Amino acid sequence: MEGLGQPHSSAFWIDFDEARFAVETLVDIAHDEPDERPPCVILVGQSGMGKTSILREAQRRIECDFPEPDGWRDARYAPVLRTVIPASPTSLKINLTLLWKQGWPITPSIHRIADLKVVELLGRQRTRLVAVDNVHAILTAGGRARRDTLDAFRFLMSEGNVPMVVAGLEIAADIFAEDVELAYRSIVLRLPLWPPGEPSQRLILALARGLRIIEPERFAEPEMAEFIWRNSHGVTGNFKRLLHWGHKIASRDGRQRVEFADLRAAAAMLPTSA
Repeated sequence: MEGLGQPHSSAFWIDFDEARFAVETLVDIAHDEPDERPPCVILVGQSGMGKTSILREAQRRIECDFPEPDGWRDARYAPVLRTVIPASPTSLKINLTLLWKQGWPITPSIHRIADLKVVELLGRQRTRLVAVDNVHAILTAGGRARRDTLDAFRFLMSEGNVPMVVAGLEIAADIFAEDVELAYRSIVLRLPLWPPGEPSQRLILALARGLRIIEPERFAEPEMAEFIWRNSHGVTGNFKRLLHWGHKIASRDGRQRVEFADLRAAAAMLPTSA
């Protein structure tokens, strides 16, 4: 894991406390030997707070910790299965999506055994964690569709004997809380919005360095940092967009140094509400 503020590519990891705790929780769960009631981690936060980045970093670390064994030939090796389920779900669509991610051919007859084949492959592929991103998109379906989705997750955890992490907006945690069994088996991790002051200044400095903007310390100074925080609404992704587009605007004018006016122009491109 890269340290806070270490320069890297556009996909660099921002090692702040809540993100580090979330990643370490997922990695620790993946290291546990399967038991009869594996947990489900619900990772929630506003869009742009870094949930997908956390899943990617956890996947990277788990795959490093559990490399493919020598001479592995039995099935595709998949210590982490990470996917997004299409909206308007049924348990069949969930299972077909997981089969596709597992590398199994989707045939006209596979629907008859899709759920059983998924859990069989979870064992054969030595999957340590199943991660479903943007889960709110399938949980907000009403009535039978929602029950079907929750039942599919319950089946995967029990028969697949593998822990899960579902990431999405706060409503995902609310929906899981309404299901007594899933609520009992769940761990909720929340990513709060960034507050003003020193925490946001540290984030801004990390992002400016990571984006390789010259004189990155200028952006963490109180006046500029407050402007960036106010227009980012405390959302991690908006901080990064503001700095990235400010840098682009300066580059279009043939300048390497990003000025306050460039940030104001970039801020006008962001939504006006959080």
